[in-house]
Amino acid sequence: MRGTPARLGLLGLFLALGSACGLAPGPAAPRVVELGLDQAGQSVPVRVGDHVRVKLQDQFPVPGSSLVWRVSSSPAGVLTLQAESGPSAQQGLRAADYTAEFVARSQGHAVLTAHGATSCEAMAKQACPDREFTITVNVS
Repeated sequence: MRGTPARLGLLGLFLALGSACGLAPGPAAPRVVELGLDQAGQSVPVRVGDHVRVKLQDQFPVPGSSLVWRVSSSPAGVLTLQAESGPSAQQGLRAADYTAEFVARSQGHAVLTAHGATSCEAMAKQACPDREFTITVNVS
């Protein structure tokens, strides 16, 4: 019976490791959740660690006229802005992608506010109003 306690110890270790692998899945990998104008006014669920990417279209239909988007989050501690990219107004550019990427840092609710600043050189500002919409993000 020599060596039996050692063999039992190894068997117990293998059983414990096998059970742990089967019962305790690791944390879910972070996802990228893409949002845009279609989600205006909606609530979207994400998990801590997920990336929330808001994609919109900046527009430059004619010289002196534009729609340029910016997105912010409140409170900033729930969703934190990680990166933002968009075009600079260039002559001849008709439309270009604007992207704001946030990271879900903590549980809670955050409101993404997308503000579309307009310019209409040949019109009064009231004939060319800015645009705005929100998306609620619920982080769990």
